[in-house]
Amino acid sequence: MDLKDFVSKSLLSIVEGVAEAQAKAGDLGAQINPGGLMRNIAKVEDNSIWDKRTNNYARTVKFDVAVTAEDGTATNAKIGVLSGVFNLGAGGASENKNAVVSRLQFSVPVLFPVAKVPTASGQDA
Repeated sequence: MDLKDFVSKSLLSIVEGVAEAQAKAGDLGAQINPGGLMRNIAKVEDNSIWDKRTNNYARTVKFDVAVTAEDGTATNAKIGVLSGVFNLGAGGASENKNAVVSRLQFSVPVLFPVAKVPTASGQDA
């Protein structure tokens, strides 16, 4: 899998999971990432990020992935996310391949959808 596909699919799966959990939790009377929460600014980490328009705190999704750069006589050079067992030959057939495995670490701030919480007047906050 290409790195860009892995990152994209991972982030979208997380956001979709949060949205799905919000809907199911709402049916049970609970809220996941509810809007309108206040934060103690004196205790917020120095590197905290939030959207001041909605007071929605950004969660950081951290990635630590191994990527392979591979070229060989039978294939073009390519880069992909390493998953499973690394195997260069199968069924008695072999080819010359060179592979480099690198580790990438990075993080992406994400503002998850905010669950609307009804106020005492019955309107969403």
